[in-house]
Amino acid sequence: MQRFGRYLPAAARFFVFCLLRLGHFRSSCSWRKAGACFLPFLFLSSISFAQTLPPLLIAHVMPTTGRFALHAEADRRGVEMAIEDFGGKILGRDLVLLTRNATTDPAQAAKIAEALITQNHIAFMVGAIDSGVAAAMSAVCQKYGVIFINTNSSSPSEAVENAHRTKFVFDANGANFNKALLKYALDRHPRKRAILLTEDNVWGHSNAAASRGYIERYGGSVVEEVVVPVSLPDPAGLATRIAAMDIDVVAVNLSGNNQIRLFAQIDPALFERQSWVVGEVDWEELYPAPGTPRPLFGTTWAWNLDTPGTAEFVARYRQRYGNTVLDYPGDVTHAAYLAMRALLQAIERAATTHNHAVIRTLETMRWSARERMQHDDAYMDPASHHLQQSVYTATWRHDPANPAAGIKILGHLRPEEARYEGEDATRLESFEETPSYTP
Repeated sequence: MQRFGRYLPAAARFFVFCLLRLGHFRSSCSWRKAGACFLPFLFLSSISFAQTLPPLLIAHVMPTTGRFALHAEADRRGVEMAIEDFGGKILGRDLVLLTRNATTDPAQAAKIAEALITQNHIAFMVGAIDSGVAAAMSAVCQKYGVIFINTNSSSPSEAVENAHRTKFVFDANGANFNKALLKYALDRHPRKRAILLTEDNVWGHSNAAASRGYIERYGGSVVEEVVVPVSLPDPAGLATRIAAMDIDVVAVNLSGNNQIRLFAQIDPALFERQSWVVGEVDWEELYPAPGTPRPLFGTTWAWNLDTPGTAEFVARYRQRYGNTVLDYPGDVTHAAYLAMRALLQAIERAATTHNHAVIRTLETMRWSARERMQHDDAYMDPASHHLQQSVYTATWRHDPANPAAGIKILGHLRPEEARYEGEDATRLESFEETPSYTP
């Protein structure tokens, strides 16, 4: 028995011990006394068993270097704040955050995702920022049944051709924003002549395709599409070229610090002649360059938004991060915070970490406007796994006395108004096609 016991788990060894002791008590004392003797052992065993529950490893995978490094930092802060809301635990298990640099190379990101699942045995994956990276990592997650929370990437393709049963997308996309922005811009110009300025990646082309559809719907015509490398080698030359064009509307689909580099070359007076529309501008693209002009753009939230809960969230953020770069929270932090909260809420409601149960819970979830710090209730679209939420039209008016206050919210669309019709074509894998996974 002594030799055999070495191979038994602690709980099994305790059970065998109890059986042996039970035989002794049957011959030496009453059952009542036996129960009293066993109680301390049972109590200590339950404590020991609870303490051995393994932690849940949550992989936060982002491009932590390069042009999205500031976005990655903002995203991580939102995830951390959400985990703090739950005391760092869910279902009695510690939540441990693993950070990995996905780079902006989809092939490299896929390798990192594979290693995190097969070697680190992560429970869930969150993050992305870059939509090409998100598509690559989410395909790996679907292969194993690991739930992937896309906190912040705004390509329409994430909720259409690159959607998966295990993936949930929490950022609004360029199609949501351009649905309102392009109509506003085209209505100002009788000729309605437009060009597409497209970053040469998954995000850029997907948003440009959606923009083209809306331009045509609103009576405009796309006279040219200018595709630029992700490296944006000559922003000054590009700005000069577009300024010389006989066009009315410029639909800009450039991401990250490419926006800063381009708009730093533009005379704000040009915006009086040409209406430039940027599908989405993140706080992380405004904050480092407060004096750089920006035209009309879309966002999902701003730190100075007058909605319930916003002031409290900003105060909490500033208490923790107020002495750092990005001393105010932006839409990236806001989206990551609420995306991580949604995952933890779903686990709590499902009372299990089994992926199918958590997925079914997430698919039916709704959040009040107060919970979202927005103007409208939000809901997870069960057909596309894309969060349908309020989207805002904004502009940037530089205030030298208070640079952080430059963002101005001009209006908003309700989730039903902003929804991208392309998501009607989304096809998710069935649950039968999705591997069972219980971390």
